[in-house]
Amino acid sequence: MENLQYRKEFVSYSKRVLLLWGAFIVCLLFTSILVGWFGSFIDNRLALIFSSSALQNVCVFILPALLTAYYITPSPAAFLGLSAKAEWRQIAFVVAVMLLSMPALNYLVYLNEAIDLPDSALEQWLRATEDAARAVTDELLAAESVGTLVMAVLVAGVLTGFGEELFFRGAQQGIFLHRGINGHVAVWVTAILFSALHFQFYGFFPRMLLGAFFGYMAWKGGSLWLPVTAHALNNSIAVIFGYMAVHNPSLASINSFGVPEEGGFPVFALVSLVATVAFITLLWRKMVVK
Repeated sequence: MENLQYRKEFVSYSKRVLLLWGAFIVCLLFTSILVGWFGSFIDNRLALIFSSSALQNVCVFILPALLTAYYITPSPAAFLGLSAKAEWRQIAFVVAVMLLSMPALNYLVYLNEAIDLPDSALEQWLRATEDAARAVTDELLAAESVGTLVMAVLVAGVLTGFGEELFFRGAQQGIFLHRGINGHVAVWVTAILFSALHFQFYGFFPRMLLGAFFGYMAWKGGSLWLPVTAHALNNSIAVIFGYMAVHNPSLASINSFGVPEEGGFPVFALVSLVATVAFITLLWRKMVVK
C-alpha cells in the first residue's frame, strides 16, 4: 500500500478505528431520528423510501468515511482510493466477472436461503428481518412508473454501491491495509463485517463473497472506483431484473437462472462457477493488478 502521512493525533491504529466506528454509530442514531421525522410529513410512500435510503447512504456510510479520512491524513482521497483512476481494462474485467458469476451467485443465494436453523426467537427474528427488507423492495418494484425504476437504480444501485464501498473498502479496509495487516486478512474481515452489518443472514454468504471480490479489486486494482463499479452494477442488475420479473411474469425465471428445479443438478451454476474461476485465474494479473 502507498505510504501516507498521518496526522499526529491519529498515528495510533486504534484511534483510526474508533473514529470510523464512533462516527458510524453517531450518524446511524442521527439518521434514525431524522428518518422518523421525515415520516411525519412525507405522505408519499415511495418518496419516503427513496429519501430514507439516500439519507442512510450519505449519513451512515459516506459521511463517516469522509470524516475519518479527512481527520487522520492530509491525503484523504488517496487514503480512500478515490484519487486513482480505474482503467478500462479493469472495468471490462469487473463487468465480465459480474455477468459470468450471476448463475453461480443465484444458486448460492438459493442455498443460503434454504438453511434451516433450529426454531427459536433468533430464527424468527432473522426471517422477519429478511421479510421486511423484501417487502420494501417489492413495494418499489411494483411501481408502474419508469421514473421509479430509474430512481431505484440511482439510489439502490449507484448511491448504495458508492456509499458502502467508500465505508467498507475505502475506509475500513484502508485502515487495515495501511496498518500493514495481511491483505487477505484485511479483505476477508472487511467482507464479513460488510455482510454482517446488512443484518440479513439468509443472504450472508453470497454477500460475503461479493464483498471479498470487491475487496480484492480495491486492494490489487489500486482504485476504489473498481469495487464501486462492481457493487453498483450488481445492485442495478438486481433492481432491473426484479422490475422486469414483477411487470412481466414470464421473465420471473431470470432472477433464478442457475437454480435447478427441485432435485435437479445445478448445471448452469457449475458452468458459471468454472467459467468465473477460469476467467479470474487467467486474466487477473493482466487486466487488474497494477
